[in-house]
Amino acid sequence: MVETIEITQLQQRMDLHPNIAAAGSLLDKVHLISVSGLQGSSRALFAVSLFHRAPQTYLYILNDAETAGYFYHDLTQLIGSHEVLFFPSAYKRAARYGQLDAANEVLRTETLSRLQDDPGPLIIVSYPDALAEKTVSRDQLAEKTLKLSAGEQVDASFVSELLDSYGFQYVDYVYEPGQYAVRGSILDVFSFSGELPYRIDFFGDEVETIRTFDLETQLSKEKLNEVRIVPEFSRSGGLHASLFDSLPGRCVIGVEDMRWIASRVESLNQDELHIDPKDVEFVKADLLTREEFLSHIAPFRQLRFDVTMQETPDATLRFQTSLQPLYHKNFDLLSES
Repeated sequence: MVETIEITQLQQRMDLHPNIAAAGSLLDKVHLISVSGLQGSSRALFAVSLFHRAPQTYLYILNDAETAGYFYHDLTQLIGSHEVLFFPSAYKRAARYGQLDAANEVLRTETLSRLQDDPGPLIIVSYPDALAEKTVSRDQLAEKTLKLSAGEQVDASFVSELLDSYGFQYVDYVYEPGQYAVRGSILDVFSFSGELPYRIDFFGDEVETIRTFDLETQLSKEKLNEVRIVPEFSRSGGLHASLFDSLPGRCVIGVEDMRWIASRVESLNQDELHIDPKDVEFVKADLLTREEFLSHIAPFRQLRFDVTMQETPDATLRFQTSLQPLYHKNFDLLSES
C-alpha cells in the first residue's frame, strides 16, 4: 500500500531537503539558478520552503493563466493567502478583445498597492499575458491613493469630493469596484485595491471605524485600522510602467519556461485586435514588447525551471520527483498500489 502523507508532512520533508538550504545560500551569490526534477505540486512545496528559508519577495511566472491558478491555489493551501498574491490579466478573455474584468483589475491594483511601501516578504504569481500588460507607475499610484486611518481627523464631504475627482461613481448602494455611497455618517466605498468594499463610519470630522462588509448581506466583516482607496487606472490611459518597475531590487523571479513565455509575449503583440472602436466599453491594452519584457526580467536573480535552457546557469539544483500515476477509475490498480 502507498504511504499516506499529510500535506504538512510533505512540506516538512521539502523544508529538510538539502537543495533548499543550497538554494537559500546560492541566492546571495549567483544570478541564475537552474532547478530541475520538480513535478506537479512539488514546485509549490519548493517555493514555500525557499520562502521560509530566504524570506523576501518572489515573483513566479507560469506559462499560462490556468497553470498559474493551480500554482497559486497550491501555495495558499500551504501558507494561506496573506503572503501570496495573484497578478492576472486585466481582461476577461484576452487583451485583443478589449473587455476589462473588474475583479482582475482589483487583484492587479492590490498587488501594486502592497508593493508601494515595504510589504515584507511576498510571493506573487503571474503569467505572460498579465505581465505584458502595462500598469500605472508607482508615482501615479501614490498620487491617486487615498489613505484613511481610524481616529484620523478628516471631513467626510472632503473624502466624497476626492472620490469624485478620482472617478468614483456615486450610487445608492455599492455593488462593484469604483463606486461609493453615503448614508448619514457612513461612507461605503469599493476600492480597486481590495476584494471587499469598505464601510467608513464618521463621528463628526473623525474616522470612527473602518470595516470591510459583505455585498450580499451588507453585514460588516473585518475591522481595519487603515485602508488605501485606489481608483481604476485602465480606462484613464497613461499606463506606461510594468509590474517589474514596482518590484524590490532584491526580488527573485522564478520562470517556468523562458522561451515559451517570451514567445507568448511576442504573439500577444502580434494578435489582431477584435475591438469595435465605437464601443466605449472596450479598452485597448498597452503591452510590453518581447524585448522590453526580457530586459525587465534580466536584472533580477532568477530560478529557472526550464527543461532546456539557452543560457548556462550559474548553479544547478536537481530534484527527483514524479507525477502521481493516472488510474483512470481502475480501483483495483489503486488498491494494489
